[in-house]
Amino acid sequence: MNTVVPAEAGVGGPREARAAAGDDVVLRAEHLSVVYDGERATRAVRDVTVELRRNEVLGIAGESGCGKSTLAYALMRMLRPPARLTAGTLEFRDRDGSPPVDVMALDGPELRHFRWTKLSMVFQSAMNALNPVTSLRKQFGDIFKTHVPEMGADEREERSRALLEMVGIDPGRVSGFPHELSGGMRQRVVIAMALALQPEIVIMDEPTTALDVVVQREILDEIERLREELGFSVVFITHDLSLLLEISDRLAVMYAGEIVEYAPSDQVARAPAHPYTLGLLESFPDMRGTRRQLHGIPGSPPDLRDDLLGCSFAPRCSFAFDPCAIVDPVLGPRFPVLGTGLDPSSPPAHAVHVPGDGDAWTVACHLHDPTRCPSEPPAALRGGAHGAAGTEQA
Repeated sequence: MNTVVPAEAGVGGPREARAAAGDDVVLRAEHLSVVYDGERATRAVRDVTVELRRNEVLGIAGESGCGKSTLAYALMRMLRPPARLTAGTLEFRDRDGSPPVDVMALDGPELRHFRWTKLSMVFQSAMNALNPVTSLRKQFGDIFKTHVPEMGADEREERSRALLEMVGIDPGRVSGFPHELSGGMRQRVVIAMALALQPEIVIMDEPTTALDVVVQREILDEIERLREELGFSVVFITHDLSLLLEISDRLAVMYAGEIVEYAPSDQVARAPAHPYTLGLLESFPDMRGTRRQLHGIPGSPPDLRDDLLGCSFAPRCSFAFDPCAIVDPVLGPRFPVLGTGLDPSSPPAHAVHVPGDGDAWTVACHLHDPTRCPSEPPAALRGGAHGAAGTEQA
């Protein structure tokens, strides 16, 4: 992927400051593919290339079943049968400047050391990840006994208390049990455990699911504060695109196991380039501005056990035209579109490729391929289901 310099302020401070803290790549995954074996193999992740830079928040969004969590487990090297990695490379660069690590080559003790000390994860349904009959003291202690066996009992106790305090929980709770904590507190404990060994990357898979909006905001603010303080990078996975647009520096939108749009988050918020991204944006209301009619995305995602021909989103897309049904789109530069986003009243302006914009913003859509999209927009572009998105409700 190409280098992107985030352009605007986000939660926690200017994005320029985040880039200045280190814009080098800490994790690069290239052409990852994962299948679930069975009578008919399910291709859950298909040829995904993505990179994470130091001290940035990379958001991964998409509907349930699009491959987000499977991608996270592939990055962690935690896939278990029937899941199987069939292709791809994974490279990690330490902050100390040592040679890159081929994560795919790690095995046994090396892989165990890499996990949690370099790359950790807050799992989906994390509130249920704690052992309900074991004290927090013992659960923190097990982490240190496994990964830092030389650490003494007093040091383990001190470190456990410090971790709880770091996430805003009374250190005295270390002797308590998970059932004595609220949902938000349990979520904070799981985040503290993920940070126990000071990793450089934390993957967060739906970390705020099942929390009310007030607690969700507290957790997000806590994550941002800790990231700024400790300097780790975050891969934040959720189906909530509106949340990612607020907290992430860059955004990867997944559909049917593939990345269909990859761009700076603030730019996606202003002008989504892929019809699927536009559909996600139109499915939630604006907090400010005029009231508008919301539009869901019609149809259902494809069956990933089938051989997919052409664009996997084409059957649900009101902008689809002839090549979409038979030609696979390739993730490539976004060409500027007149107006904002996929403006139904304006054709794609293919004539000029804006340097530095398309290079930072990639999309897998024939509407941005000047060799396939006609000079005049297809009928759906001139007024489809999405064209009424900006109309005011009665």
